[in-house]
Amino acid sequence: MNKKKTAIIYARVSTSRQADEGISIDSQIEQAEKKAAELGATVLRVFRDDGISGRTANRPAFQNAIQFCEGYDIDYFIVWNTSRFARNKLDAASHKKLLEGGGTKVVYVAVNIDNETDEGWFSESIFEIMDEHYSRQVSRDTRRSMLKNARDGFWNGGTVPFGYQVVSDGQRRRLQVLEHEAILVREMFDMFFAGSGCKLIAMSMNERGLLYRGRTWTKGHITNLLKNPAYAGYVAFNRRDKKTGRDKPESEWIMTKSHEPIVSEAESERVRHELKMRSPSGEGGSPHSTFVFTGILRCGECGAAMQTESANGRNKIYHYYNCSRSQKGGGCRPRRISAGQFDSWMMDTIIQRILSPERMREVIAEVRELTNNWQEDRDRRIAGVMRHIKEANKRRQNLFDILELHGKDAPNLGDLTVRLREINANIKALQDELAVIESEEMPEVDISENQVRIATETMVNILRGTTDNKKLRLLMGQFIDRIVLNSADVEMEYRPERIVGTNEKCREPVVHSTEFWLPEQGSNLRPAD
Repeated sequence: MNKKKTAIIYARVSTSRQADEGISIDSQIEQAEKKAAELGATVLRVFRDDGISGRTANRPAFQNAIQFCEGYDIDYFIVWNTSRFARNKLDAASHKKLLEGGGTKVVYVAVNIDNETDEGWFSESIFEIMDEHYSRQVSRDTRRSMLKNARDGFWNGGTVPFGYQVVSDGQRRRLQVLEHEAILVREMFDMFFAGSGCKLIAMSMNERGLLYRGRTWTKGHITNLLKNPAYAGYVAFNRRDKKTGRDKPESEWIMTKSHEPIVSEAESERVRHELKMRSPSGEGGSPHSTFVFTGILRCGECGAAMQTESANGRNKIYHYYNCSRSQKGGGCRPRRISAGQFDSWMMDTIIQRILSPERMREVIAEVRELTNNWQEDRDRRIAGVMRHIKEANKRRQNLFDILELHGKDAPNLGDLTVRLREINANIKALQDELAVIESEEMPEVDISENQVRIATETMVNILRGTTDNKKLRLLMGQFIDRIVLNSADVEMEYRPERIVGTNEKCREPVVHSTEFWLPEQGSNLRPAD
């Protein structure tokens, strides 16, 4: 007995304006229910995220939908289009990998993509890259508007810093110093300069009943307050890493003067510098799974996996790829290669060899050729079915001729009747097969040169810009089977059906000077000076 197909529906809009101007969540759900009916699947649950960006995976309903699919063996994850699933290529890849592992297929309502075929996989990837490019463009436009608003002295919203209040100025708002809180802010700065730590400052405020807007102060509250450039009259953009929630290096902040300060710019900078000097160093830590090509690299001499290991130098910890068999004393010679240098070089090589605009154009040409081949293959299949129908009709006509000639006296009349029913059933099955083939829609590849350029640039920016190596490994694993480190070159084995639309694996040598990625090593297992 065949298991009845099941599905869930996920719908999302980023803003109320998008819900008004684009396709609403209710419309997405309605169309998705029709798609489920076409697939012969029962919808078990509908998940919806209102007013949440697709740039982040931290969407409650989306996460619940993923977990529901894992727990209930769902066949289809139905969503309006690629941008509703995710506007981040790496998040899309990791979550689809998770769904595929549980046997759940992602199905789009607005675009006809069969991601089990090579051309479907490529089209889906292009859509995802274009979605992320659009999202990043919107983000840049929004940041420009917010910067201009801040330069004009207006408040962009968010948590109002302690020591300030928001006042209306026409249709917009400004930050204004709230003097009775500002007095405490200045005292906190003075206490810090006198040598008190953030915890001691918090305890002092709480003991005196000087609370944080009704709440007790914590060490974290004080630290964040002292680090905040708002008290010097600045608004800082690009301050926090959206993935980790931690502050980025101050050199990457975008600062603009916006409102009345409570402390001087020099005092604010001094506090941030001293806080940084007092903080423990974050360097070092385990090298486990922190490099891009972990799990993909193989030793060219024995075929074993290249694993990461670390060694202590004079002032830092060094990380290397080394043959796992050598690490276990299995007989292969040590192959210590600087993991950071190799990742950087290999990433550049992949971008130049595989993700270059020239190669992407080859991919499109190959996919278009596959589309043309599809038409030829469809015509051949139709001709084959028509030939079988013609032959079956001929056999049936022969039986009719015998019955017409002999009537009820025809020899083996019962056998002839059974045979006639079998031929009729065969003809009906062939006619149904013909109808299915004729109803197939030709895969469309409508990608311009400009889209190729944008997609390529966006993909390269994704690869160079992400700090999540786990997601990078997932992305690489979509088309790279393994990378073999030989004595004097690197051999990469990848799936060109995912790159150039062929059906055979390709082994591409990537020759480079051994001095670059096999440096001479000093006594502390680090590249010699």
